[in-house]
Amino acid sequence: MSYIGGHLIGDPEFEVYGIGTLDNITSGNIVFLFQHQKISTSSSSVPDVIVCREGIDVQAKNLIMVENPRLAFIQLLPKFYTQDFPEPGIHPSAFIHPRAYVGKRVSIGAGTYVESDVIIDDDTILFPQVYIGKGCQIGKNCLIYPQTVIRENCILGDRVILQSGVVIGGDGFGYEKNGEIYLKVPHIGKVILENDVEVGANSTIDRATLGETRIGSGTKIDNLVMIAHNVKIGKNCIIVAQCGIAGSSRLGDDVVMAGQCGVVDHGKIGNRVRLAARTGVVNSIPDDQMVSGFPAQDHRTEIKEKVLLRKLPDLWQRIKNLEKKVFKS
Repeated sequence: MSYIGGHLIGDPEFEVYGIGTLDNITSGNIVFLFQHQKISTSSSSVPDVIVCREGIDVQAKNLIMVENPRLAFIQLLPKFYTQDFPEPGIHPSAFIHPRAYVGKRVSIGAGTYVESDVIIDDDTILFPQVYIGKGCQIGKNCLIYPQTVIRENCILGDRVILQSGVVIGGDGFGYEKNGEIYLKVPHIGKVILENDVEVGANSTIDRATLGETRIGSGTKIDNLVMIAHNVKIGKNCIIVAQCGIAGSSRLGDDVVMAGQCGVVDHGKIGNRVRLAARTGVVNSIPDDQMVSGFPAQDHRTEIKEKVLLRKLPDLWQRIKNLEKKVFKS
């Protein structure tokens, strides 16, 4: 109870052995009831312990009422299940340049390659087949999963997590036509990921042309997200899968981008903005807005327009019928 701070209705001495799901109820397990979920009231399928939001009307042998079941789930799960991490040490097949610094209790997996002038701080884990480019700095307690690439001179804060296949600091997409050919724009800047940033599998964050591409502390980026050169993203943002943010865009703090959103180059999004799925941002969006559609506009306005669009075929038919009546008369 002290872990999640809930109110118990039932037997305080009841022993639990794990966390289960509504689809697979097992004796001795706790089941969490999240928003919109329902549970059968038959005695054969009632869990021994249910954790749910305060005020929910549900029958259970033991009930724990909490303010936020999902938060309680996050707090309680590590008490029953822990992830196995490799022990500190450097695998014999890893290459560590003599001028690289490796801190205390660092784990470096098989086939990982660390270039010169790299700093890897204490308690960080590099899984197998990771590449760390020259001059990079990696903070404490970071997790860098297999087949991740961190190009030269990039900086990671503490507790950064990079899932498999992430590329940090790849060249930006910039070309200038010279006669019949396109000349590549050099990108000599860096990428900075502040503390507690997480980047999902196969996402890419390009280095700046000059200066830096920066991701603010606490921001979480889903799988398959593309962030272009010189973008600056604020603190505690959520960016869902398949979003694309074009070069030199600016996002404020606490921005939420649902799946498949796009932001035009040099776009500006204010603090606490919410973007519905597949929103296309082509103009600046001020603070505290909820937007959707292409081009992005107030969400309520966009919903009204969609309702009207669905009525157009019927309206068109009514106009045609009226025309027939007018011409006959």
